[in-house]
Amino acid sequence: MTALEISGLAKEYVDSYSGDRVTAIGEVTFTVEEGEFVSILGPSGCGKTTVLNIIAGFVEQTAGTVKVGGRVVDGPGPDRGVVFQNHALFPWKTVLGNAAFGLRMKGIPAARRREIALEHLELVGLAGFENRYPHELSGGMRQRLGVARVLANEPAVMLMDEPFASIDAQTRRKLQEDLTRVFELRRPTVFFVTHDIDEAVFLSDRVVVLSRRPSRVREIVTVDLPRPRDWQGTTALPEFREIANHITALLSEGGDREGPELTAA
Repeated sequence: MTALEISGLAKEYVDSYSGDRVTAIGEVTFTVEEGEFVSILGPSGCGKTTVLNIIAGFVEQTAGTVKVGGRVVDGPGPDRGVVFQNHALFPWKTVLGNAAFGLRMKGIPAARRREIALEHLELVGLAGFENRYPHELSGGMRQRLGVARVLANEPAVMLMDEPFASIDAQTRRKLQEDLTRVFELRRPTVFFVTHDIDEAVFLSDRVVVLSRRPSRVREIVTVDLPRPRDWQGTTALPEFREIANHITALLSEGGDREGPELTAA
């Protein structure tokens, strides 16, 4: 069953310096099936995060449609949960309070939402930290909490915007392994934005490769690697390097250029 359908998506922005209209996303079409992990890659400035923000309902597209579960997206909604790069946690709430926040908004009784939140904190390795506050956690732990908060709400699509980009390399590898473990256990539908080719291949079932701006889909690459996956074993497979090299070549052919600073029109 198709969980997410993107059809003819386009977005124009205004150059904050010249005032000229710039086509950031040319025409992007792809689908994400239920229980599938799909990443999106592309040159700098090609609009990867803009695509995610349109799916989330934070930004309105210029053309095209976005459907989640067959319903047209026209704004934010509980059927989509976002894990942000900057955590976006409530600093005045405990770990448990953050994990249970969405459940509280849904009106779930206190005892049940505590049970669900604790279950998901254990899933991401935060059992025993439920009474801590975000400032008492490491960057990696805060991202685990962000994942738990979204998973606890059981959205139709889990959107992840470069969640590990600002984390040190060693912690990043551990979080990637933990994320793929959680995915293999729960099979949420995940749309993942990244600039890291190895990360995309390691995590994903398919990788959407965009061209430079105005972006189009150059190719959707299937990652037919066995699960469960671990970083050392999976990245050592010849098939892994073959897929990563193919994506590298696609991005090289598409060129890479930094765009001007843009603001939404």
